[in-house]
Amino acid sequence: MENLHIEETKCTPFINGDVNGALTIKGNCFPENSLTFFETINNWMDALPSDLSSFVMDCELNYIASSSVMHIFKLMQKAEEHFPVDKIEIKWKFEVDDEDIEKLGEEFNNLTKSEIKLIPVEV
Repeated sequence: MENLHIEETKCTPFINGDVNGALTIKGNCFPENSLTFFETINNWMDALPSDLSSFVMDCELNYIASSSVMHIFKLMQKAEEHFPVDKIEIKWKFEVDDEDIEKLGEEFNNLTKSEIKLIPVEV
């Protein structure tokens, strides 16, 4: 298994997946085809060994299209299916004045078993 690295574009976020149990998603997220874009990330997560000591998902999105919201949520669900909840850490970073991204993080927190840490970021 290898690390996952996808460069950021105008429409897609920077993705860094570390085989030791870390996934970073940062930037804008409105790919032309969200299903195709997230397929690579889903496949990478499926291949992670379930005996890792922890899994950290670090999200810092500037903008997310409605078509990508469900895919991000599914990544969170996949983590919960693959690892014990007490071994999962999800960080949801948002710009201090971005109420939409903050509220989305709150909604995800209400829908997941894992606690999502909401982290305001100064611009």
